[in-house]
Amino acid sequence: MVDVMAGLTRLRPDDHFMILSETDASPMHVGALLLFDAVPPDFLQVIRRQFAERLPATPLLTALVEAPEGYDSDVWADRAKCDFDYHVVRIATAFDPAGLRADVARRSMERLDLARAPFRAFVYDGLPGGGAVYLKVHHGLTDGIGFQEILRRLSDAEPPVPPRVADAALPDAATWRAIADVRFAALAPETAAHSAQRREALAALDALKNDPASARVRTPTLKMSGPTSPERSLATLSLPLARVKSLGQGLGGTINDVFLAISATAIRETLIALGDLPDTPIVVNSARSYRKPEHAAFGNRIVALHPHLATHCADPIERLRGIQASMAAERARTHLDEAMLGAPERPFGPRDRRAKFAGRIESGTRLLPGNVTLSNVPGPAQALRFAGMTLAANYPVPIIGSGRFLNVTSRRSGDMLDMGVMSDASRLPDAQAIADRVVAALALYESLAPG
Repeated sequence: MVDVMAGLTRLRPDDHFMILSETDASPMHVGALLLFDAVPPDFLQVIRRQFAERLPATPLLTALVEAPEGYDSDVWADRAKCDFDYHVVRIATAFDPAGLRADVARRSMERLDLARAPFRAFVYDGLPGGGAVYLKVHHGLTDGIGFQEILRRLSDAEPPVPPRVADAALPDAATWRAIADVRFAALAPETAAHSAQRREALAALDALKNDPASARVRTPTLKMSGPTSPERSLATLSLPLARVKSLGQGLGGTINDVFLAISATAIRETLIALGDLPDTPIVVNSARSYRKPEHAAFGNRIVALHPHLATHCADPIERLRGIQASMAAERARTHLDEAMLGAPERPFGPRDRRAKFAGRIESGTRLLPGNVTLSNVPGPAQALRFAGMTLAANYPVPIIGSGRFLNVTSRRSGDMLDMGVMSDASRLPDAQAIADRVVAALALYESLAPG
């Protein structure tokens, strides 16, 4: 990643996509509902102090600045401080668990102001027996793995760092243009190499598309298909990691295989109940990280996966094997999809992308294949602590991309798999019913495992 000047970090085109694809009905955030069993009376001030002492070690103290005329990449410009009255807010209302989830679901639909630091934290101290923080970060800043690194840096795992003393300085338009021209000239060989790589990958992908053995299943159209609404329902659940791992070993699969199979079973049962189960399998929009050490910790380094969930299979074991086969086929092609990513910026790239996306996002239709989103994101093996408070749960607060109606995301948190289920409430009003079916599906597969 090349800086215009100190403290300015260019957005790659893949990061810019996360901003351009955002709509009021599909905000693009990475988020977590963090639960603590015991909190002090001054919980808000404790969290604010924890953030203030560690924010400079994260990419959160920044703001988006567009390059003049859209000629060069937009940048994240470092800021010395943020307004804690805006960014770390106390929610004084007393909530039970269901009320907390409903409030978080509502706040997940509030778009972040990217002229400010691209995060907000909502602090809940009116909960029975503890407290919570809902933290959301704009997806343009980082992906799910980067988000977990942000959490780690905000936790007691890292000591406080010195505060910043000044905002990053911006170049004037003429200087910025001159710097960009030098950069584009230096990028010319890389740009040419990527163009050739992209052409080769497209040819290989076309060959796969035309081969029945490797062609992707088409995303089926359901009664629930169509533009995503701005209504949300959120549910959470925790599964013992050892239980899921043991089941995977017993069934000849991985933790991710089990996650996909129990989620697929819950989705199948939900669609049957709605009379909306298609003859062809539901398709997933998911992702695989391709982050390497040279990519650093933040930004978006994910390639899309679109396996099917074998929801047309009535037999649970047959469904699992179908999911495994589809996922294997997706993994076999991800090197080609990855080759399409990482394009160097080009002159007026941001301007052209803004024009291209303007019409697409207005329609509210899918930008990528898939009826639903399922993600299994790495999380900390040991429970994190914040100002001495042990994190009891690290629930994902998933987003729903345009044209989809459900996202189920799993994240390790110590000895548990913490899961967040977010539904488009205009289509699936009760995400908790899906979460309950996930739990039931786990028990079903355990009853079918050998031994």
